[in-house]
Amino acid sequence: MANPEHVECLIKGGVGEWNKFRRTNQAIQPDLSGADLSGYDFTGLDLSQANLEGADLSDAYLLHANLTEANLSGVNLTEADVLEANLIKATLSHATMTRIDLSGTGLIACNLEGANLEGATLTRASLPWGNLTRANLAKAKLHLTDLREAQLIQANLEGASFQDTSLTGANLQEANLQGATHVSIDLLAKAKSLYQTILDPDLKGNLLQCHSHLFEKPVDL
Repeated sequence: MANPEHVECLIKGGVGEWNKFRRTNQAIQPDLSGADLSGYDFTGLDLSQANLEGADLSDAYLLHANLTEANLSGVNLTEADVLEANLIKATLSHATMTRIDLSGTGLIACNLEGANLEGATLTRASLPWGNLTRANLAKAKLHLTDLREAQLIQANLEGASFQDTSLTGANLQEANLQGATHVSIDLLAKAKSLYQTILDPDLKGNLLQCHSHLFEKPVDL
């Protein structure tokens, strides 16, 4: 349950007053859990380490916002604009993020386990070491996206676009890449594992000829 004073400060005071509140009360961890914050313009807002679990941020503007280490578990970010925001080490497990725009956003070591990112735009987003286990990235735009050493185990990447994506060391065990575009042998050859990964037949056949070791059962399973 959100702290009513924190919600009032944010809604009535706006970004300027809120950021001033954060600077002068650094020991306070804001509690905005479950709050309805949909549609607001929060450009440049400081929400670092805030508790936003279950909050509604759909259609919100979070451009250049600071969400470092924030708890966004179960949050609704449908069609939100989060361009060039800072989400380093944030928790977004089971968040609803359909058609969200995360272009240029920093998501280093972010927890997106089970998040719904269907149709999301992640152009130039940074997700190295991120946890996207069982995340839904169907039809997502992953252009120039950094997914180095990311965990994409059982992720749904059906129809996603991988133009100039980095997958070096990424774990794609049991992921679904059917119908994905801009997926090449050279791109997937840099992955850590393709064990039981669902691929289009021709692509899988070519990979098996050149990089069969990627389909072997990992020793830790």
